[in-house]
Amino acid sequence: MKATLIISVYKDAEALEAILKSVLIQVEKDIEVIVSQDCEDPCFDELIQKYSASIRIKHIQQPDLGFLKNKMLNKAIKASSTDKLIFIDGDCVLHPRFIQQHILVVQKGRFCIGRRVDLDPKTSQKIRKGLLTTPSFGEMIRNKSIRVEESFFLPGFAKKGKGHLLGCNMSWYKSDLILLNGFDETYTNPGFGEDTDIEFRAKKAGLEPRSTRFRTIQYHLFHERPDREDLVTISKHQFFEKKNREDFRCQFGLETLDH
Repeated sequence: MKATLIISVYKDAEALEAILKSVLIQVEKDIEVIVSQDCEDPCFDELIQKYSASIRIKHIQQPDLGFLKNKMLNKAIKASSTDKLIFIDGDCVLHPRFIQQHILVVQKGRFCIGRRVDLDPKTSQKIRKGLLTTPSFGEMIRNKSIRVEESFFLPGFAKKGKGHLLGCNMSWYKSDLILLNGFDETYTNPGFGEDTDIEFRAKKAGLEPRSTRFRTIQYHLFHERPDREDLVTISKHQFFEKKNREDFRCQFGLETLDH
């Protein structure tokens, strides 16, 4: 297998099925998929059984004890069977060349930074209901999706190190994540932490960020956004305190997992 696709999920089975349909149309099929579920719940069991005949799927879970996404990401790293790890969120549908392009760009010593289109409610609903697998440019324009320019497949236009890391569209070499001790599990609030923190530590360790804009295209399904500003502020304070540490390795990560 050439890579592992790690999908961070909670309980949205409809969105996960849309993602798995987009996995089926990938140009690169020699992969494994890890469904990384931050709760123990049977909501995905039937769906995973349905797609397991066509996709190599591992399903890992942990008790629902709050927002422990980073802990699940570390568990997914340990469960992975390949060197190249691609991370997405459970509400992001993939362009057919998404996995292929991550595999081409990510290397040992280099992590990849992708972007996303934010789909409008109408287009998102069509995908959720199985009427579309991926949206057309015209559909997104008509329905007023946001950042539609991120849907252009123009691999020659990607620039080195441009943009900040998004946890929903990134890839890493497994040994580099081990070097960093994985994701910092002390971030336990949504909206900030799993990407900003590890990007800072990776650069501190001398790893190279590489933009995959216009290469690793994904479409974010619309959903209402709760006000999380208070929680984000808590995480930002954590981050600014941690930035003063000399070590690029987090204290609580892969090595302390379940200790």
